Amino acid sequence: MSTNLLDVDQAIFEPLLSPLFPKATEILFYTGNTLALPKLMKKTNKSITGEIIEYISTVLQTMRIEMNEKQFQNETYVKFLPISDETSITNNYNGTSSDTEQLTREDLKFSVKIFLRSLDPELLSHTIDTVLNQLKENYLESVMISLPNLGVQIKLDDFLPLWRIIEDYIDKQKILSAGVCDFMLPLLSDLYDSCNHKPYANQINLEHNIQLLTHSDPIDIINETDFQEVIRKYCHEYDSINWKPLSIVRYNSVIKNRGIIKTKGFFIYAKRELRMN
Repeated sequence: MSTNLLDVDQAIFEPLLSPLFPKATEILFYTGNTLALPKLMKKTNKSITGEIIEYISTVLQTMRIEMNEKQFQNETYVKFLPISDETSITNNYNGTSSDTEQLTREDLKFSVKIFLRSLDPELLSHTIDTVLNQLKENYLESVMISLPNLGVQIKLDDFLPLWRIIEDYIDKQKILSAGVCDFMLPLLSDLYDSCNHKPYANQINLEHNIQLLTHSDPIDIINETDFQEVIRKYCHEYDSINWKPLSIVRYNSVIKNRGIIKTKGFFIYAKRELRMN
């Protein structure tokens, strides 16, 4: 479903008598370029969690106002996509900017941070492919991998299959550089010694000429309870059950050497197991 976001703050919805997507086991919310969404841009003090919940709420409210309630009845993978293609090639390079010069792909740098709530390598591949396909890009300059809810318990054997996926994309020149987030020194050193493509950055340790970066992201971007609650608020109870957000992606594109942000947005992907009737 492509969504044209409305001003829905004053909307009041009657309870639904039946689910909107009863067969769905996968769901994707893709914001498109949030710089083009004045409703969200006005609320600049929101955290990343607040931004995501605000967007999902707006999308679901818009769906209730605009959609045919039978639209998702047989869908197993429900996708909420932006109606206007703000991330198309033309708009990625020459979209909402007041600049008069024409930009090319070489003028931009795309940076992506992937928050994984699972160690499944297939999930990481799915996430990267989704980002590339929806952004209509052939490659990304920078990808950071964060495992915010796994903490210090993660071991090299747990993480290495994920890094092998990253290395495969680097070999295919779909990712130009990749880094990790919040790795303690022993794990960072083990990874450095065990991989072919070294992480270019870690957000807490400066080692092996790896850049030290900082961030203010919460430990868990959005948990099961918050995700299910925002769906329950605007959909049927059954629509909200058992969802587990597995990957959250934050991306932006910046004009090189100038630091001007051209696009930014999020992908939120979740799965669930349905109750058997």
